[in-house]
Amino acid sequence: MSLDKKTPTQTKATTDSTSQSAPANLVELGRVLGAHGIKGWIKVQPFSSDSQALGASKRWWLRSPATPLQASKGSQAPPVGVSLVWAKPHGSNWIACVKGLNDRDEAEALKGKTVLVPRSAFPKLDNNEYYWVDLIGCSVTTDADGPIEHLGVIESVQDNPAHPILVVRQQSVVDDQSGDQSKDQRVDRLDDKGKPVYSLVPFVAAHVGAIDLEKRTVETHWPRDF
Repeated sequence: MSLDKKTPTQTKATTDSTSQSAPANLVELGRVLGAHGIKGWIKVQPFSSDSQALGASKRWWLRSPATPLQASKGSQAPPVGVSLVWAKPHGSNWIACVKGLNDRDEAEALKGKTVLVPRSAFPKLDNNEYYWVDLIGCSVTTDADGPIEHLGVIESVQDNPAHPILVVRQQSVVDDQSGDQSKDQRVDRLDDKGKPVYSLVPFVAAHVGAIDLEKRTVETHWPRDF
């Protein structure tokens, strides 16, 4: 069981990209840290330690961080596509040669931008392997106390030297009283300070059971109060 692990100055690389509209299935995979060397290469920090999906596409989409005003309105500038000459792992990061970037200043202008790749471009996984992005938002159940009950929803996935960790935001099910379970409401559990309660579930077979990405469900054996 394993996972794959998201400036206003215009450069020659960004102006290359306006001929194509952004795909609808873009996934954030990393962030540009700045220039690497003097030839226009860029350094990217991946959002996951297992980041081979960054090398799966010859075209990345870059998006500038949202300004406070954009964040308050829920709006953000559309991502801009760039073509790659090559991209490869470099230690815990990635480095890439982007078409149209020829010097350090042009590469440094992309610092802070988010790197996105179409989900359709991800390499096919073997059986019992999953991309972290496909698990986020899945409903989680537990049978630790006997009967299967709703535990919560996966909010994120954390890297860990031993194995990934599913960060599950715990929820309680509020009965609709009508007998129609589809109308039951799921409410976040809060602690005494009004903050969400989380379960940190090791992503290993001993604690995680069946995963159904079509139904967006993950079965676990993890105790709610652990």
